[in-house]
Parts: sequence; C-alpha cells; structure tokens
Amino acid sequence: MNGPRRLSHWLEDFRAARRGDGPASFARWWPRHLRAAFPGPRRLTEQWAGDGASFARYDTPHGPLFLKCLSAGEREGRYFRRFRREIEYLRDLAPLVDVPHAPLLHAELDAARRRAHLLTPDLTARTWGWGRFQTEAEREGGLHDIARLLAHFHAAWAGHSALKGVWTWQPDAVCTEAAEFAHAYGGPHAPAVQQAAAQLPDLLAAAPHWGLVHGDIHAGQVVWPRDGSPPLLLDYGQVHPGLPGEDLAHLLTVRLDAGERARYGDGVRAAYWNEVARRGLDLTPAEQMAQERAGIALNLLATARQAQREPGEGVSAALENVVQAWRDLR
Repeated sequence: MNGPRRLSHWLEDFRAARRGDGPASFARWWPRHLRAAFPGPRRLTEQWAGDGASFARYDTPHGPLFLKCLSAGEREGRYFRRFRREIEYLRDLAPLVDVPHAPLLHAELDAARRRAHLLTPDLTARTWGWGRFQTEAEREGGLHDIARLLAHFHAAWAGHSALKGVWTWQPDAVCTEAAEFAHAYGGPHAPAVQQAAAQLPDLLAAAPHWGLVHGDIHAGQVVWPRDGSPPLLLDYGQVHPGLPGEDLAHLLTVRLDAGERARYGDGVRAAYWNEVARRGLDLTPAEQMAQERAGIALNLLATARQAQREPGEGVSAALENVVQAWRDLR
C-alpha cells in the first residue's frame, strides 16, 4: 500500500477511535462496545507491533487482558482474513474441544473497513515461554511438549462433526491452487516447487486422514503454565482444514534446520505419533510416513509463496530448510 493511502487510512482509524467506533485500532483508545463489556479503569502495561497486527497488555478490574488488533491504517486483505479466521475459530469451534487455549472474551469485525480486534485473558504472569528452556535437553523436552500438544489438537478434530462448510478439507482445490502457483513461480528452488506441485495429488491421496491444522506452529505459539498444567496453544489466525502431517512437517522442516532435525526429529515424531495413538487416532507406520511426505510438499509450496510475497532472511532460511527436507525424501 502506498504511503499517502496508508496515511489516509490511519487518519480514518484515528478519527474512528476518537469517536469510540470499533473495532479497536489503538492500544490507548478502546471502542465503546469494548469499554461497555469491560468497564472501569485499565492500565496499559505493554504494547508492540507484529506482522499485520498490534498487541497490548492491560491490568484491569476484570483481570489481566490481552488485546490483538489490526494495526492502524492496515487494509491488506490477508491480514483481515487471518483475524476473521481466528475469531471464528475461537468463538465457534475452540469451545467444542478440550485443547488448552486462551478463551475469546470479546471480538469485533468490520469487513467494509477491514478492521478487527479480539480480546483474551493475558496469560503472561501465569505462564512461561520458550525462553525458559536454556539447555539442549530442556529444549528437546519443550519440542516434545509442542508435538504432544499438536497431537492433542489433531486428534480432537479428526472426524469432528462440526467440521462443515469452510472447515471442510478440499484436496482438489488445494492441488489446483498448487499447480497454478508452481506454473507461475520463478523464485528460488523453482524445480523443487514444481516437483512438489506435480506430486501433490498422489501424496494427498496416500494420506486421507484430515482435520484441522494450526498452520503456523512454532515455539512462540505455545506457553507453559507455571503451575505445571498442560501447555496452551495460541494464535489461530492460520488454522484451516488439512492433514495432520502438515503441522508436523512445519515443525520439523520449516522451523528446524537440517542439524536440528537430525538431533531432534526422531524424538519429536515419536512423541507426536504416540500421543496421537493414545488419543484414539492410530495410524500405521506407512500412514504416518505418507502424512509427513504430504506435509513436506504442502509446506514447501506455502513457504515458497511466502518467500515470493515477503522476501527476507528469515523466510529464505525457512525455504532452504524445507527444500532440504524435500530433497531428503527422494
């Protein structure tokens, strides 16, 4: 978005915030509906900006609260779609399963202006993040926790009756989109991207088990309660119907480099598949391998798309990681 247009949108959001119109765009100005739902004084304790969103923490009479909103002036459709998906998941689906998460307390969407916010409890004082793990053994244990939490999420949604409409897996549409992208793609590792797209129909057919996928699993999306209760899974902006192997492959091949994968991979897989089986979704070793193969292809295509849209050192490294894992399959 060009500078003058973004400034115009920022001023529009500023004026709306001063009037009390929602959704929220600024940490210090809550819209009237949010103030009415959570009346009383509030103290802003922290605020920061991330990829397409702004965040704030508060002390309030209702307990510590966490606000996530689209950054002022932002109108990009994909960021709004992430918010809408996260709100719909937290509102309509998350209460139906026992996967630990921060519950949705308030949300507002404005499709015309592409504005959105959501409010949850602030868990900062009650949880630990990934930074708690200092040694290699602790980090490996943390990865196993994440794998087991993913397994819980996938098993809870396998065959769930609530997965209808937009929450239904559409492999034909996924393959068509992948083929169109690969045909037009001219970025780094184009041969690998084209191979993954060409093989995707067979890979998906060999891995028929599906449910909901988190879509962006990494260590920053999990927090560990200080009282020792099970970890919580956060940030559902990219949740979608898909194969469990997509999340497992994302954790192993996008977030870990080849050396880390060699050290931790077998243990992470064992923790994941053992927990999946314990929760009633028992796949054979061949079915497990089919899930991971399909997941690597899906992550290769998704990461190449992200690298093309948002070139940068981090996403380039992630693309290198997943391309290496794809080559290791051959």
